[in-house]
Amino acid sequence: MRNTLLALFLFLGWVSTSLADEAVSHNNPMTYIYIARTGEQFQAPHVFTYHLLEYAQQRGRWLITDFGVYDCGHGNYRELFIGGGPVFYHSKLATLTQEVFFAQDTGAAAHSARYLWIWPVADFQFTPRLTGEAVVVPCIPLNHAARIQYDFDRAKLEYALDRRFTVGAGYSGSKYASDAWLSKPFLTTTVSTRQGAFEFWLQKTPGGGQVQLRYQLVHVGR
Repeated sequence: MRNTLLALFLFLGWVSTSLADEAVSHNNPMTYIYIARTGEQFQAPHVFTYHLLEYAQQRGRWLITDFGVYDCGHGNYRELFIGGGPVFYHSKLATLTQEVFFAQDTGAAAHSARYLWIWPVADFQFTPRLTGEAVVVPCIPLNHAARIQYDFDRAKLEYALDRRFTVGAGYSGSKYASDAWLSKPFLTTTVSTRQGAFEFWLQKTPGGGQVQLRYQLVHVGR
């Protein structure tokens, strides 16, 4: 396992360095992506269900660096992740991105589990106003504490009412090891401003429901 992790870190370092050099040679501007998300359950006691902070750098078709931290609203479980990958297909209809992440779980409930996340993202532009997105993530165990997991992070359709407001609906779900599949459909609306995009989810969960706030700021530098 140590050799596997060492090889993975060396591979990620080589990819980051070589892709950065390639991107600079093509004089592409750097894009900086800031993401913050949180959820709170509807039912009492209205506790937070999760927090997420993420930062990524993209130059040309490469996400050179993408890392962040996730927790489940308590202090006993966190996920630290780092990765990157290419935008390997782009057309007027679809954009396909493939990232790979190394994830390390920490906290009393995490048991130091380690995963490899295969993170494909499909974005669709069906019409000028109708868009879609799908993210389906298999989580591959890297040690004995980890268990196979499948995460249907999101699949959604959105319709732009104007340049600032979109509305839509979608589905997310997950399955951990031998547990039953958990379905979590949602309704969404997004408000786009100069300070970033604010996306609100009203989501049904097995225990009731939650509201999510998903914020993203994309800044193009030099």
